[in-house]
Amino acid sequence: MDVSICVATYRRPAGLARLCASLGRMKLPPGLRIELIVVDNDPAASETASLPDAGGLPARRLREPERNIARARNAAVAAARGTWLAFVDDDEEVDEMWLAAYLAQAERTPCDGLFGPVQPRLERPDASGTEQLAWFASRQRHAGVRVPPEAMLTGNAFLRRHLFEGAAFDPALGRSGGEDTELFGRLCARGADFRWCVEARVDEWIPPERLRAGWLLRRAWRGGNVHGRLARRGSRAQALRGALRATAGLVVELARLPLGILEGRAGRLRAAMRFATACGRIAGVCGHVYEEYRG
Repeated sequence: MDVSICVATYRRPAGLARLCASLGRMKLPPGLRIELIVVDNDPAASETASLPDAGGLPARRLREPERNIARARNAAVAAARGTWLAFVDDDEEVDEMWLAAYLAQAERTPCDGLFGPVQPRLERPDASGTEQLAWFASRQRHAGVRVPPEAMLTGNAFLRRHLFEGAAFDPALGRSGGEDTELFGRLCARGADFRWCVEARVDEWIPPERLRAGWLLRRAWRGGNVHGRLARRGSRAQALRGALRATAGLVVELARLPLGILEGRAGRLRAAMRFATACGRIAGVCGHVYEEYRG
């Protein structure tokens, strides 16, 4: 098998059907051997549920009954037979050249893995708060450049299978998120070389509730909380440096809050999100765990 496409899903039947339809529309190089592995992380999922049509791609549906996104991803990796593992989420839709672009970039730029852009699309075009939509988009980067840690996400990734020998997504982060950034950062520390592929595009479908201030602030808090928790994992000196950086960040964002008030609604929300991230980081350094993906 050349490529295993790995998907973890949880109670998104419409999203999964949309993703599978887009996978079935891909234009693939002749002779490419691929498989689709979908791991259902819903404890109440039926043992006999079938997968949506994916244009005839060989597909398997597995179950991970414990509510934990890291365990679901690990189950997909364990079942995969491909030389390459491609990761995509169940609220996304791939471009028809998605896999072909990754394979072509891998030939041009020998590396251990590639990541690509994620562009947001509204599920309801008439939803309010559309000015926040740009916050979900990937930053523009040149093809073949090294990928920074914040862009190493399983929402759009293409990695060599051998990287996962002796390495796995951490179940301790399986309900809070951040398990992908933590694993890929760990692989980088071991010498893995990750690059950017501009043409391997996916669209992420954003429901209206994700544009609301409350959801955005909780997500900002969660992101900071994960980074703070990861800072505690190193040596005592590393943990201390993480605590000092988190404290300094909180002070800076507190000082910047009044400026955000003068920047209108969008500016106030951006300032509040930065402050929430700083508070979440402090909480994480202190040992607090925020579980966004509770059962």
